[in-house]
Amino acid sequence: MPEQITIICPCCAYSRIVPRQSIPEGARQATCPRCKQAFPLNDRTRMAQPEPEATTGSRPEDASPLPATGPGSAAPAQAPITPQPPPRPNPRTLEFSFQGSAGDYFGIWIVNTLLKIVTIGIFSPWAKVRRRRFFYGSTTLHGQPFEYLADPMVLFRGWLVAAGAFILFSIGKQVSAPLSAGIALIIFIAFPWLLVRSRIFNAVNASHRNIRFGFRPDYRQAYLAFAGLPILAVLSLGLLGPYMLYRQKKFMVENSSYGSVPFGFSATAKDFYKLSFKVALSAMAAAGLVAVCAALCGAPFSAASVHGGARALGGLMIFPILALPLLYFIIMVYVQTAMANLCWNATSLGKDSFRSTLRTRDMALLFVTNALAIMFSLGLMVPWATVRLARYRFQRLELHATDGLDAVVAAAGSGRAVGATGEEIGDLFDMSVDIAL
Repeated sequence: MPEQITIICPCCAYSRIVPRQSIPEGARQATCPRCKQAFPLNDRTRMAQPEPEATTGSRPEDASPLPATGPGSAAPAQAPITPQPPPRPNPRTLEFSFQGSAGDYFGIWIVNTLLKIVTIGIFSPWAKVRRRRFFYGSTTLHGQPFEYLADPMVLFRGWLVAAGAFILFSIGKQVSAPLSAGIALIIFIAFPWLLVRSRIFNAVNASHRNIRFGFRPDYRQAYLAFAGLPILAVLSLGLLGPYMLYRQKKFMVENSSYGSVPFGFSATAKDFYKLSFKVALSAMAAAGLVAVCAALCGAPFSAASVHGGARALGGLMIFPILALPLLYFIIMVYVQTAMANLCWNATSLGKDSFRSTLRTRDMALLFVTNALAIMFSLGLMVPWATVRLARYRFQRLELHATDGLDAVVAAAGSGRAVGATGEEIGDLFDMSVDIAL
């Protein structure tokens, strides 16, 4: 039996098994009978069949060669070919994970802290790069780590600009209240621009499998979402607050891309209003519960006071006093967890979708234990707490890929240089310019 090989069209994935002898000597190209595209015959498009059984299912008429062209090629075969259906997608769930250890991060954290103190903050850009390289490099998707590629010197130039603006703002606060207010107004107006520049800088300096992320600079939408809507939300006494959050999240996600593949956002303003309504109901129920408890404890307290037993029953008032901050803490953790799940579960990457399953109970336990560890260690357990939180977040996040990440193609020129002024100004003025989901 003659040796069989498989010819695969790289354009439409059409394949056919043919005898090796049927390919003319010296043929360098072939023409696909389905898509009519010419493609080179090489190791990627021409693969040998190791066993004759591999041709099971092929029909005798399929033994005819593909039309070949090139030096020495013979007349192409003209046998009719029945197009084969395209290969079915192979959906898979790709898991995120965080592999970093608290010990490794403690070394980075303590050196960064000491050097920033000794250099009066000048080391901050290098500290930021070291920290982000650790967290990006420790985070994997389907076993492949992310990378943070920013140059500390670029961040340092942005830091110098930001430091000058911060000093001017500080002096303005001491000299004149109107001057300080004017500088604050300038910063507020510049905030959307800073936000976009910061996102572009961070995106082009982050990569996965050598494919960089990107962010589209849409300044008009940025000013609407981060300057116009906050003002309207205040004027509407908070009624537009959920809509403002929806537009901000939608802006951040839909302007981002992984290579040439854009991110999508399917959540609606209605979803944000539903979440806000649940939070408002929970807050009112908690306040009502605390009020009832206070009333129940206050009645015997008053009665006991009349009979001289105030000291014994006064302890009952501790319950509502402790219950109020506890309920407030639980509601805040619920808001953070539910918002993260809502945004991630509405985010897509091309045909692929994310799924986040954070739980309020787990997050609350993490926050409480982390806070206790940091408090009793006088702050030295900050790296341990940070790593624990990052590990849990990525344990509960996964990507449902329809065709796998191999289908993603990097956008040409996505690694262009971007200034870091927006990033550093945001840090010095304590503005959240790096808003995550």
